[in-house]
Amino acid sequence: MPITEAQIRNAASAETFSRGEDYYRSGAVVDLQQRGDTLLAQVEGSEYEPYEVTIELAKGELIEADCTCPYDWGGYCKHIVAVLLTYLRKPGQVTQRPPVTELLAGLSDEELRALFAQLLSEQPRLVDWVETQVALKKTLAETPVMSQPQQRQTPIDPAPFRKQAQSLFRGYDYGDYYAGSSIAHQMSQLMAKASPFLDAGDGRNALLILEAITGPYVDNWSEFDDSDGEMAGAFDELGSLFTEAILSADLLADERKAWIKKLTAWQKEVDDYGVDTGFGAAIAAAEQGWDYPPLLKVLREGQITEKGTWEGESPWYADDLALARLNVLERQGRTTEYLRLAEAEGQTALYLTMLVKLGRGQEAVAYAQQYMTTTDEALALAQALREHNQPGDALKVAEQGLSLHGESLPLARWLRDFAAQVFQPELALQAAKAAFGRSPSLAEYLAAEAVASSAWPAVKEELLKQLAATNYAPNKIEIYLHEGMIDEAVKAVDKSSYLGYDALERVVDAATESHPDWVIRQCRKQAEEIMDGGKSQHYHHAIHWLEKARQAYLAAGQTQEWRSYLEGLITKHTRKYSLRPQLEALRKR
Repeated sequence: MPITEAQIRNAASAETFSRGEDYYRSGAVVDLQQRGDTLLAQVEGSEYEPYEVTIELAKGELIEADCTCPYDWGGYCKHIVAVLLTYLRKPGQVTQRPPVTELLAGLSDEELRALFAQLLSEQPRLVDWVETQVALKKTLAETPVMSQPQQRQTPIDPAPFRKQAQSLFRGYDYGDYYAGSSIAHQMSQLMAKASPFLDAGDGRNALLILEAITGPYVDNWSEFDDSDGEMAGAFDELGSLFTEAILSADLLADERKAWIKKLTAWQKEVDDYGVDTGFGAAIAAAEQGWDYPPLLKVLREGQITEKGTWEGESPWYADDLALARLNVLERQGRTTEYLRLAEAEGQTALYLTMLVKLGRGQEAVAYAQQYMTTTDEALALAQALREHNQPGDALKVAEQGLSLHGESLPLARWLRDFAAQVFQPELALQAAKAAFGRSPSLAEYLAAEAVASSAWPAVKEELLKQLAATNYAPNKIEIYLHEGMIDEAVKAVDKSSYLGYDALERVVDAATESHPDWVIRQCRKQAEEIMDGGKSQHYHHAIHWLEKARQAYLAAGQTQEWRSYLEGLITKHTRKYSLRPQLEALRKR
């Protein structure tokens, strides 16, 4: 289905959506292009250089979005929101460009090679990437496609992968704040090269790739600014891949010892920089393999105890190791052992969804009624039941899950939308109320209105009472302004200890006619703080607030009062050479 504004709201926090909408309104989105299913745009932000936004679509549906800004607090950033709103609301601003495949379609093989060679000569840093891609494609082409995973008979050449890992750090200044984020992103893409081998059960070649890229990364990463922790986070991803690769490879005892030594050395190196996770599960995988006695009792005999697959207390990486083992067992079709391990290690969501995949949906529902404890487990099971054509059971499980522990918002949203789709309005409304209770935002408010239908007046009153009891002012303001409740929006501003400029400005704009005196006070306060503080780089913001104050003075019929106030400001700030001309320009408005 095509992108909707509700989807955009749900994919970002309320504050981020609001700021993204401000960016959209201010025209910060420039050069928005669409090439096939890819949107490319630049968004002017706080840095001199605009941020680059890339969005992937599939038949109009949003698949993935990425931005070069450092935002990493969950959901889409304001720049992505601004681009999506522009795409949705102003399609005329989207420049349609031919997809790359269409762009190259008319070229001969010789012309393509010449063009590619020219690109590499002008962008030499791409050569390492090309070399790695060629090596990977050649390797995969030589691997036969089998109904069951089969190890490749010859090892890959790890040199191109090592070379590309080394090249990640070139061309960056050690003091560049944004270098770490870029390097971590490229490293993640390089790690993904091991995934096709893991999917094929070829742990040995996956290990060759991972070893080739980990050494250079461990040697160089600490030289760069990692204030946001992205570079350190790459070690968790590496650790997970190493764990699966070791468990997928049929390693000899000496090989396992060698990997324990190597992984332990890497872990000690990164320990010095506060990375105390990383390779823990991978080291345990090499130590235990598949013949660790407590593990064998679970897999072979189905012995389920409180200790799970451990002799003593389970370590911090127990879940990581269990997930890696479950992935390997699933790929190998060892479903009985999979179920035993998932149950023993408390991986209830995976246990339940595997039962559904095996056609044992009723068994999964019965087990859930007795042992399911979290909303995440309920959502996973409900989604699996829906996918396997058991909608009635899916609804029951999801409804039950609303009363369980955990973050209920994703489950409530899912149940609301699915119940509405299968014409269960009462259940949809119940879920919509639960979603609003967890996140009293405009998006949830509008979703509740959509499913409430004729019951909306009573539901609306109920939701507004809930809203009045919440403390987060931006959410209140969005809903109050949507309903035209200007008095309530003004009170929400007055009661808020802190409110972002964007939210305040929306209330000011809405209240100019009905509450001009209040608007005058708010705008004067904002402008005077900037001017009195001598913040010359922000004087244009002060003028912006003064312009809004002027509009409120006029709305209140206080033209003379405005002129007197303005002349007083000009006199007070007469020595501020960059501010005075801007103030004097207000005389002409």
